[in-house]
Amino acid sequence: MNKVTLISTVFNEAASIKRFCDSILNQTDIPDEIVIVDGGSSDNTVELIKEAFSGLAGQCELNVIVDPECCKKYSKGPIARGRNVAIRNAKYNHILVTDAGCIVDKDWVKNMKACFDEGAEIVSGTYKARVTNKFQEYTADIFCPALPPDTPAKSFLPSSRSLGFEKHIWERAGGYPEDSYTAEDTVFILRAFEQTDRIIIAYDAFVYWDLPVDFKELKSKLINYGIGDGYHRLDKKKYLARFVALILFPITIPVMLLKHKKLIALPMYYYMLSGYIKGLQQNK
Repeated sequence: MNKVTLISTVFNEAASIKRFCDSILNQTDIPDEIVIVDGGSSDNTVELIKEAFSGLAGQCELNVIVDPECCKKYSKGPIARGRNVAIRNAKYNHILVTDAGCIVDKDWVKNMKACFDEGAEIVSGTYKARVTNKFQEYTADIFCPALPPDTPAKSFLPSSRSLGFEKHIWERAGGYPEDSYTAEDTVFILRAFEQTDRIIIAYDAFVYWDLPVDFKELKSKLINYGIGDGYHRLDKKKYLARFVALILFPITIPVMLLKHKKLIALPMYYYMLSGYIKGLQQNK
């Protein structure tokens, strides 16, 4: 059985960190090592993490690294920087990555490790929406569409909220790019996919992800996503299609209704495009 290091980054997450820690403690297969990088939290996030995992002595090694440079004040890409610091300090070759804002399914570590044991060098975990209100319920299938069981491994770009890879893949891919706040995991996984064909989609290894709770939060996230995509020149054809859909909205709307598509997609396109343009301008 391959030993694994689970890594994550945190910053001022005292309000929600306990549920993340509890989901790790409830795993059917506890990771062999946990490395968490804190970007210099001003609350008691670090203390809460150490307290939560205090009972794991003998089962799992815990390494909490406080690196104040892994925050927006000092870094363009604090999350990417934090992940790189964590991976650099990981003892084991097999790395599992998730976000502290997620809740990890109880079999996530076990099912991710099973793919490593089958010979995978990259494990594409999956994720589901954690729904707590009507707005999240409405947008859940947009952010977390169903993944067909016969999806080709390289046609699904996993998020770093549910991802596994061997350390040498991370090294050859150049690590997570630290020059942008968003899209860093997309850039990383595209580079990682260039290093190997030994990729397995772990359909049964999933985490629960908190969606935006209202339109204001949705707008902010979409603009930031667009900035990252524009900065790295990602998905040019997709953004062109979104631009055309907006320009031709008198035609787009009835087509979307016929296809039972949700019309909220149009303002989503708009805010992502506005972010994309900003990202292009930031990286001329």
